[in-house]
Amino acid sequence: MELTALRYFAAVAKELHFRKAAAKLHITQAPLSAAIRKLEDELSCKLFERTSRMVKLTAAGEFFLAEAEAVLNRADQAQKQLADFLAGEKEQLLIGCNEPAIHSFLPEVLSRVRNQEPEIRMQLRELETAEQCVMLKNGSLDIGFLRPSSMDISGLTTRLIYRDRYILVLPRDHKLARCGRISREDLAGEDVILFARDVNPAIYDQLVYSLTVHGLPSPRFRQDARNKSSMLAMVQAGFGIALMPESCCKGPLENIVRKELSPPLPPVDIIAAWRSDNDSRAVKKFIRFLPGSPEI
Repeated sequence: MELTALRYFAAVAKELHFRKAAAKLHITQAPLSAAIRKLEDELSCKLFERTSRMVKLTAAGEFFLAEAEAVLNRADQAQKQLADFLAGEKEQLLIGCNEPAIHSFLPEVLSRVRNQEPEIRMQLRELETAEQCVMLKNGSLDIGFLRPSSMDISGLTTRLIYRDRYILVLPRDHKLARCGRISREDLAGEDVILFARDVNPAIYDQLVYSLTVHGLPSPRFRQDARNKSSMLAMVQAGFGIALMPESCCKGPLENIVRKELSPPLPPVDIIAAWRSDNDSRAVKKFIRFLPGSPEI
């Protein structure tokens, strides 16, 4: 299987249109179609459903796309790292992170590394935990900052960096905004905004369980948002109360108040993780700047 075939497949999967994909690749449609057919024959499965009106990925195609993109990303990074090595340029460090890391300890860490280890060239990618785990294991990332929950982190060295807690964020004119602390009973019948469950199923289930286990009338859980900015915008628009990491709610928030839940929800750990067999000099230098406990 050649990288060119994977690039052709990824282009068609993105455009879902052979002519547009061919134009992006600067080739004609005929060799592109032939390359996709050859790849499907090699894999012994259909990657696309084709009709005269539409092109869409099959279930096998959707599964293969994630793997193909990981291979292509790794190939691109290998090429860049080789170019840097041959040119005697900076050491490359590919870093994955989540929103809570960005809003808490990570900026200070990055700043210190830039000031004290200027030869390290850092690239930052915001990714969910599941994506980071896959990319760390296949070598597409050097180090990640993630919430492990129930993810498989075998083969990775980890360090506890930060312990975050969830708080309630609600419109300033909401009836509960006048309360000092809000209990689980107070949330009965309220619209509570959570992130989409597929973002991190284990943490989502933990939050829902914590608010429903006591046999009280449950809140109405909404899963309309996929990131913290969207959740805050929904609160500002009056769609309900949001459960959010405290690290993502710092600074002034227009027409929004923060409240603690009593008793508090279980905290969520953020860890640093890197492959145990990663002997990169850049990784070894970088982890010296990390806060938290020793590797676990």
